[in-house]
Amino acid sequence: MRKKKCTHGISSGNTGEMVNDVYLPHEIVINILTRLPARVVGVGQCKCTCKHWRALIEDPTPAINFDKIDFFSVGYEGESAQRLFTFPTQEKGWYHIKQSVNGLICGYLIKPRTIFIVNPTTKEVVTLPQPSMPTGNCPFFSHPRLAFGFDPSTKQYKVFNVYRTLHPSANTEFAEYSYCYQYEIFTLGTHSWRKIDVVPPSPYFPFGYRGICVNGVIHWRSTSTKPSSTIDKEVIVAFDLKDERFRVIPLPDGPSAKPCLRELGGHLAACEYFPEDVPEELWILEDCENWVWVKVIITPPRNFVLADFFHTNGAIQTGEILLHRPPTALCSSPSLFDICYYDRKKSRMRTIDITGLPLSELMGPRRNARLGKIKVSDCVENLFSLRGI
Repeated sequence: MRKKKCTHGISSGNTGEMVNDVYLPHEIVINILTRLPARVVGVGQCKCTCKHWRALIEDPTPAINFDKIDFFSVGYEGESAQRLFTFPTQEKGWYHIKQSVNGLICGYLIKPRTIFIVNPTTKEVVTLPQPSMPTGNCPFFSHPRLAFGFDPSTKQYKVFNVYRTLHPSANTEFAEYSYCYQYEIFTLGTHSWRKIDVVPPSPYFPFGYRGICVNGVIHWRSTSTKPSSTIDKEVIVAFDLKDERFRVIPLPDGPSAKPCLRELGGHLAACEYFPEDVPEELWILEDCENWVWVKVIITPPRNFVLADFFHTNGAIQTGEILLHRPPTALCSSPSLFDICYYDRKKSRMRTIDITGLPLSELMGPRRNARLGKIKVSDCVENLFSLRGI
């Protein structure tokens, strides 16, 4: 089947931030930033507040209020975009979109709490049953951290749900807290969530928002809560959807500071944002059994102009790496859509042009932060029906 890129306006998340010994949840930080004029958010003082704020400002898909989700498809060589369908919502709310897996997309709405699966090819949307796990005693810290994956051994799609509940210490100061984890899985076609009793590799903190599924295994970048001479500070924690067990994958020395995990042609990759005039270093896990990492440097041609920064978004059928400059008012570039392909074998980069998108609708009347809702990914056409799930 022919693959297409599916551009879907939605959001992704990060953790909260300690400011002056007070824990600010991710949602509150986003609420603060999106109330500021675009000309203010993009300037240096906001980016210099802390590393977390800088990451939010430069995030290609921040969690911002939306009242609908529009899905478009574009051919690999930049033909006119085609609107697939519009997913209306009952009320505005924060959305998060997970990885596209075989053309299916999983996402959730924080308020009201809703988990859904979308098939852009068949234009079907299904809302999953409410998870069985409690929401916890502090709603800011108890929303689900989902990962969506496909188990090739059983040919089943699964949603892995982790609830992280924050428990303040006895002195009630947010600067001191502990986490409690619970896990459950929803297999498409079973109609219910199933709790699982697993213990993550201690002392790692494995669960961020950006779990990436590669070959039936979900991967998270993880930071040890108790690093030592024998315990790496930065690792990858992996959850096998077949065996339903955790394991740890060590990182090579190079990507220890790389914040992003991506799927590139059936392999896991660790990378970072692509700043202007700086070659991107990414590491590809060529052999997951023996932990063999291969280093790749993406160096743009001298005559190639990069606006702001690029993100690695995956790989297309030709094996070329898909790069995308995020379209957000939190960035200074006036261009909405810069998409490039990088050929690893030829060390060559090329750009494509996208037409047919409703730019006035996406940008809004004042180029406000709502235009940050665009996300680009490689998406397979899939006739899998969501009816009856």
